[in-house]
Amino acid sequence: MFIYASLFGISRDKNMTLLLNSHDEINTIFQLNVTQLRSTKRICRSSVVIQERLPCTYDPEILNFDRRKVVKLKGFLQSWKYFIKYEDEIRKQFVFERLIRDQAREIINNHINEYKSKNDLHNHLTIVGVHIRRGDYLRPDNKELGYNVAPKSYIEKAFAFFRNKFTHCVFLVFTNPNKNDIKWMEKNVKGPDVIKIGANKRIVDMCALSQCNHTIITVGTFGWWAAWLSNGTTVYFKNVAVQNSQLRQYFSEDMLDFFPSQWIGL
Repeated sequence: MFIYASLFGISRDKNMTLLLNSHDEINTIFQLNVTQLRSTKRICRSSVVIQERLPCTYDPEILNFDRRKVVKLKGFLQSWKYFIKYEDEIRKQFVFERLIRDQAREIINNHINEYKSKNDLHNHLTIVGVHIRRGDYLRPDNKELGYNVAPKSYIEKAFAFFRNKFTHCVFLVFTNPNKNDIKWMEKNVKGPDVIKIGANKRIVDMCALSQCNHTIITVGTFGWWAAWLSNGTTVYFKNVAVQNSQLRQYFSEDMLDFFPSQWIGL
């Protein structure tokens, strides 16, 4: 999603045509306003290849190319600054297919209705989506790279932030369909206003999170995009990278090339 959004923004800035493989997974999720080809291999053979330097930092240097040439940008392009000028256009494209939306809405409605019934609630609820990701970031290679996973204390602080902000809020907690992640969530994420969601297809989970009023995210771009699509108040784990690690070097000094400045880091 970062790659598509950033390339869309760059192509609009340069008045160029963005080409996308028609079989890319993103096409099965969203209806994109872009030229699609069965294969871009032939065109890319003659392209000018430009490699980003840092995956989580905005790099204006990669935009200095001749728009008359075929250009292939390589990298992750994980900065909202590449596409912020075209945010409205991208939001219109990043609308989930109807079946996905319906499945996500059913998950939310079922859990909220059950919660209201059990607690005899009739007030409007502010729904805060929570995404907890740990599993793959605990692997030795990712720990060596410099990844931090969000501790229990961060989740508690984020919950406290929203409980202080809203009178009636409920937390819908999603995590990876990973035994260790689910076990961690069951042990560490608790409260009378907490609803733990079972494992679903990842894209349905993202859609459900995007339908919440506000978002708490931990580590990774899955949660980032769920929060961006939700477009409410977002709280994020600010210590995602160990200081002086290789991963920390991928980010700008204040990390605000990756995290939007209006989001709240705890």
